[in-house]
Amino acid sequence: MEKKWIVSLDKVCKTDTKLVGGKCANIGEMVKLGIRVPPGFAVTTAAYNEFLLETHAGKEMEQCLCNFPNGPQSLTEFEEIGRAIREIITSREIPTLLRQAIFEEYEALCERVGIRDLPVAVRSSGVAEDMPTASFAGQYDSYLNMRGKEDVTDKVKLCWASAFNARCISYRMQNKIGVFGGSISVAVQKMVNSRSAGVGFTVDPVSGDDATIILEGNWGFGESVVQGVVRPDIFVIDKRTLTLEERQVSAKLRQYSIRDRGTAEEDVPLAKQSLPCLSDDEAIKIAESAKLLELHYGVPIDIEWAVDQDLGFPEGVFLVQVRPVTVVVKKKSTTDQILDLMMSRFYP
Repeated sequence: MEKKWIVSLDKVCKTDTKLVGGKCANIGEMVKLGIRVPPGFAVTTAAYNEFLLETHAGKEMEQCLCNFPNGPQSLTEFEEIGRAIREIITSREIPTLLRQAIFEEYEALCERVGIRDLPVAVRSSGVAEDMPTASFAGQYDSYLNMRGKEDVTDKVKLCWASAFNARCISYRMQNKIGVFGGSISVAVQKMVNSRSAGVGFTVDPVSGDDATIILEGNWGFGESVVQGVVRPDIFVIDKRTLTLEERQVSAKLRQYSIRDRGTAEEDVPLAKQSLPCLSDDEAIKIAESAKLLELHYGVPIDIEWAVDQDLGFPEGVFLVQVRPVTVVVKKKSTTDQILDLMMSRFYP
């Protein structure tokens, strides 16, 4: 049983979605294609189910629905039931054997990398996250720059609880998945000490043009791009020739930077504000990986990328997430195109 609780990310693939969720399964696909991905492991859906069973949290969570025989109907009711379910999860202790399994895997990752109390990203990975008819991207919680085994296990539990915020519950019901439909896994990955980070699309999110790859980025961590804190730099790469066609460099005033734990928003140093956050070689390297992934999945994809400031080129260029875009973007209106692709962006 314990072996199913924890799985190395280099041992999973897209057929393992039910065990490790969409995010982790797609990370495993990238590893198999030889794309540079930070090492890590998945705390599986079997671990989550074990937690619900051993702590009796699952039964108590189901009882929360008794007050809503037809399911929650209003925002207030979604918030009420979500708050009650999250409190049940966060109030329980992770069972000893499961907790120890997470401890041991985290310590093994620290030893593998050679860094004690390795900084990691703890990121939710929902089973229903990459369904063709529903996108849960950005709806679950993730935690950057966590250190130490206690910190990691606590954040795993918070990731589990985040599956029951009001937005997630509402979205599941709208897509007829059910309040408790779609289990959840958690990815624990070595942090990229991001000099720059952002997102990318193999189809233009505005025009629907699939002949180019569009990258958006900023200094620091990717939160500033996803949350619209800055107007990002934009790089347009010809998909066929992998040549940089256009570079739009913005005045980037704010960024997210690393702290002892977590990240914080701060000013971009004046000398860097109008400099491109990617070199031409880095942009083309990211685009090359994006093109490979599109060929592999057979549909347009969007990605999350980061450049580690502690490593040189190309070793420092990482992809940390990929999501197949299963709708045919250019058959939709411009507004729908943007909404579809924005929903699939990452939340670090």
